[in-house]
Amino acid sequence: SITMTSIHTRKMTTEKSVSRLIAGAYHSTYHQLVRFFHKRLGNSQDARDLSQDVFARWLKGGNETSVQETRAFLFKIANNVLTDHWRHSRRKGRDRVSVQLEHRQRLDRLYQVLNELPPRQREAFVLYRFDGLSQSDIAERMDISVSMVEKHIARALLQCKRAMNAAEQKDGE
Repeated sequence: SITMTSIHTRKMTTEKSVSRLIAGAYHSTYHQLVRFFHKRLGNSQDARDLSQDVFARWLKGGNETSVQETRAFLFKIANNVLTDHWRHSRRKGRDRVSVQLEHRQRLDRLYQVLNELPPRQREAFVLYRFDGLSQSDIAERMDISVSMVEKHIARALLQCKRAMNAAEQKDGE
């Protein structure tokens, strides 16, 4: 008759044999997997990480322990891991390009807004924001009062903010 003890003992024996199988496969195949990934990616850190992912997927699969040819099975998992890695990399690359495009569009809008400012206002703003001059240095350079420099800068900032907000609202529609 089957008792709870015998079921528990069989389960523990199975778990030990699975552990030995995985440990053996790890020792015999890990470096081959690293070479496989390194050859395709040219990056040893990614190769090591993806090799670990292969074993993690095998363990996560659970019922895949009755595999006849462990090495072949692990390389099948490795191909899937590599495919997923490339998909993720391409998606990340598209996201990065998208962000760069948004930044470029914002800079183009800002450049357009700056070009539409009255010349003296634009000069004061550019000297202050981009050249880093103090308001008193700008006043001296432009031969106007510090108060007038403050007004030019404040008006330029307001125009830039309004124009950028309007452009963002238009993009959001």
